[in-house]
Amino acid sequence: MDIQYSKKRESFQKAQQLYEQYYVSNDENLFEQLLVLTDSIYGKQVRNLLKQNGCFNEESEHTALQEARLAIWQQVRKCRENGTPDPDFIRYCKGIYYHKGMDAVRTQNTYRRRFSDNSGRAPVSFDAPLQEGGKNLGDTIEDVRNSLESGIALDEQRWVFNSLFILYCQCLANGKAEPPRELALFYARIFPHVVEVIPEEKMASAKWAFEHMKGKTVQKLGEKSEAEMRELIDQTLRWHENFWLQLEKTICAGDEKTLLKDVIYTDVYGKNKIEDWSESMHRTVVKEVVKNVMKDSRLVESAVEYISDRDKIYCLIKGGRDR
Repeated sequence: MDIQYSKKRESFQKAQQLYEQYYVSNDENLFEQLLVLTDSIYGKQVRNLLKQNGCFNEESEHTALQEARLAIWQQVRKCRENGTPDPDFIRYCKGIYYHKGMDAVRTQNTYRRRFSDNSGRAPVSFDAPLQEGGKNLGDTIEDVRNSLESGIALDEQRWVFNSLFILYCQCLANGKAEPPRELALFYARIFPHVVEVIPEEKMASAKWAFEHMKGKTVQKLGEKSEAEMRELIDQTLRWHENFWLQLEKTICAGDEKTLLKDVIYTDVYGKNKIEDWSESMHRTVVKEVVKNVMKDSRLVESAVEYISDRDKIYCLIKGGRDR
């Protein structure tokens, strides 16, 4: 597991370096290398999105990837215009690929919804002419996809999800739960998605967390996780002072008493404990997120509009049942 993570991290760092070099030099060869690397990092995410929604084919994959590449080029140009390179550009690219994949899904779903018959039979060809306006189905869908309103909505979605994710991590880092519980949430639910080692549809992986934490002390994991949060998520993230103070407490580990910071995490806490803690901590953190979201009227309105009704944050904001 650590080898897989190391390879991912090397890819992220290499891609960020290529971006920064291209930002300065405008060398198209560097840009081509950058796209090859971002495709290798995030292309699987696009394919999975298409497959999960029954939309996967060569055309939809090609379209989504091409749109993502164009968006990356536009973002680099925007950074140049602003005069500031983005220190987290490759993490931003994850959102680009995700949203372009979802664009392809929405395009396919619009096609099915608008042009299939009520019997459930397959819809007609994209090239089939419409009676009004002389356009075919493909032209009509392209108009829908390229509308200004759709572009604004996607920008808003990116802002919402990025804001909520950062807020979620801040609420975890600033919490006052016991360090082993907080580390369980970070390594089972947050970190594996950041480094793309578990599928998007899988909410958490206690097994992956256990293997990744194996042989490390709680102190080491605290230091390592803080460095990872700051490098891969947001540079302002740090564990609360209370986290470090609790590491100085004496606990019973088996038949011995020892400082919490010196405990080998996986010698004391197994996969089942990690799974239980990651779930209970997730519920706790989500409630803190909602309290903070409620202070921002724009974020409340946008979150309710864009977050799936299956999401715990959505249920709490809307006042629905916590699942």
